[in-house]
Amino acid sequence: MFTSANAPLTAPVRPGGTLERWAERHLRILMLAPTMLILLGLTIFPSIYMFYAAVHKISPNPDVPWDFVGPGNFLRLLSDQQFHVALLNTSVFTVSAVTAEFLLGLGLALLLDKYVRRLTFLKTVLMIPMMLPPIAVAITWKIIYEPQFGVLNEIMFRLGLPAQAWAGDASLAMFSIIVADVWQWTPFMFLLMLAGLASLPVEPYEAAELDGASSWRQFWDLTVPFLKPVIAIALLLRVMDALRLFDLVFILTGGGPADRTKVLSLYIYQVAYRFADIGYAAAISLFVLFVTIVLSTWFMKRMRLAE
Repeated sequence: MFTSANAPLTAPVRPGGTLERWAERHLRILMLAPTMLILLGLTIFPSIYMFYAAVHKISPNPDVPWDFVGPGNFLRLLSDQQFHVALLNTSVFTVSAVTAEFLLGLGLALLLDKYVRRLTFLKTVLMIPMMLPPIAVAITWKIIYEPQFGVLNEIMFRLGLPAQAWAGDASLAMFSIIVADVWQWTPFMFLLMLAGLASLPVEPYEAAELDGASSWRQFWDLTVPFLKPVIAIALLLRVMDALRLFDLVFILTGGGPADRTKVLSLYIYQVAYRFADIGYAAAISLFVLFVTIVLSTWFMKRMRLAE
């Protein structure tokens, strides 16, 4: 049976009642609701609690009410020598470890760019250190650094060199932690730099070769500018992670010897759980959060300028 060409077209009637129509209109909100609830429970609520705790003096006795001190916990940072030591150690570790990881990762990526793309097994092996749990890495390096039976001192002995305390020596403890961190996270830098090199356009390099530009000139004039966004992201991620270093220090040195490896995360742990000063620990945590936000904002601005 055929209908007339001039017959009016009628819109199909959607089945379902009021509840179905309401769910269809608010589908995006309903899809995001579980994630928002998890974010609220795991991030927003603890952050509000931390801000509230940072302006109070909290007694370990739950029957004692919280005492409002305002900015007192933050002003205490200015005169706390242990905080200054932890801040300095964190800065030294972050700058040294991230710089070494970036230079090694970029160097390895430049050297192996033409070969490693075809060697999937090699890339898998290089990913193993960064995939290991931090505690497993710390225990492994604790065994390596063991003064009497450690692998490193055994190598030193066979080379005719004196054995070292490594993690137990005040002059070598921070260096030992940096070496362990560089071993674990250089593959992360390497893979990011390798991915960046694989995405570079070919035409500018061909034009540079025709103009007689050397490999060094091509690196500074082409490779570095093209890689700036990748470099900014890699450095940002590693700096944010290095600022919260805890596992390696806690297991290898415990912050010693003589507070040479006491970093901010470990100091926050000690203040909160050893000295039971939750309010002051929350203030130090907010300081670390503030520094992280400032560095992240600076990196993001640099990345926009590089585009």
